[in-house]
Formats: sequence, C-alpha cells, structure tokens
Amino acid sequence: MVKKETSRVLDLNPPSLPKRHHIILKFLISFLLLGLAFRLFVSDSLSFFTSSVVEAPPPLVEETNVEIEPPLPATSAGDLLSVNESKTIPNEEISMSFNASNGECDLFVGDWVPDPSAPVYTNSSCRDIEAHQNCMKNGRPDSGYLYWRWNPRSCELPRFDPEKFLDLMKNKWWAFIGDSISRNHVQSFLCILSQVISFFEFYVMINE
Repeated sequence: MVKKETSRVLDLNPPSLPKRHHIILKFLISFLLLGLAFRLFVSDSLSFFTSSVVEAPPPLVEETNVEIEPPLPATSAGDLLSVNESKTIPNEEISMSFNASNGECDLFVGDWVPDPSAPVYTNSSCRDIEAHQNCMKNGRPDSGYLYWRWNPRSCELPRFDPEKFLDLMKNKWWAFIGDSISRNHVQSFLCILSQVISFFEFYVMINE
C-alpha cells in the first residue's frame, strides 16, 4: 500500500511544471504589452505637446519714413573764417594765408625768381644790419641781388605785409630760437618791421 501512494505522489508533480511556464510566459507578454503601450503613450503625448506649442510671430516693426538730410556743401577756409571771425582780427586782414592749387603747398620747394618791385628794406634803410653784413659799405658795387624773391612751385606766396602782421600780433609773443641763421632771420624780420614803426623794444638773449 505504501508503494502505490508514493507512486501516485510522484505522478502528480510533473503536470505542475507546464503551469509555471505558462504563468511566466503570460507575465512576459503582459510586460511587453505594457512597455509597448507606455512607449506609444509617451510618443503621442510628446507629439501633442510639441504640436500645441506655437511659436510666437516676430514683433511687427513699424515702418517709419526717415528723411535723410542732404550733405552740407563743402565750405572753404575763408567761409569758416567769415562765420567765426574775431572782432579784433577781421577776415580781410589775414595776410599770412596763401593760395594752393591742389590744397597743399611745400614752402621749401621753389626757386629764386627776379622781382622788379623795390626791396622791402636796404642796407641804408635798416639800422639793425651790422657792419660786417653791410654789403654796400663793404665794397659790393651791384645791387641786383636785392631784386629777387622766393617763389614756391605749388602755390603763390603773398608779399609780407608788416602793418597787418603787427595788427595780428597785438598783445602776443613772437620768438626765434636757434643758431646764427635764426639770428639772421631775426635781423631781417626787424628790418621789415622797422619800415612801418619808428620805435619798438625787443630783447635778445644770447647763450654762448
């Protein structure tokens, strides 16, 4: 009797194995279905949110008619001086300017040309010429060297006007700094001014 019961028990265990496999297979299928459903739900929700987001159009810019003023006509140096002219120095009294054809002028590039007009001063009309500089008293017979002037090539250099220069230089300082060549310039400059004024004071500082 004991042997028969054990054999029955042994016969009942094998049929339970397919049930376990079936449960595991159902669980896997259910898991796959849930994963697929979740994926579809997530993809649909993302597409819904992205489609619902509408990009705002760029703000409209109001068109405004901007009137561009035409450029001002070019003004010359004389026009600027006439607008900003000083009460003490009128525009017509400025004699230090010169006319250049191309707007630029190199005063150091030029030639000595004959000038038939009388010289500004002579050895006899200027008391500032020293004895060793007086060519006529030292025996030079000709006087043709007095009738020359410097002429720049690219512009016209006006004749120096001592009266207008003195008007422009009122209450101002004028200095020559340099060697003996500058001293010659000072002497020539004083000789020119001495033709319009009879007495003036000047200071010479010599540093030997």
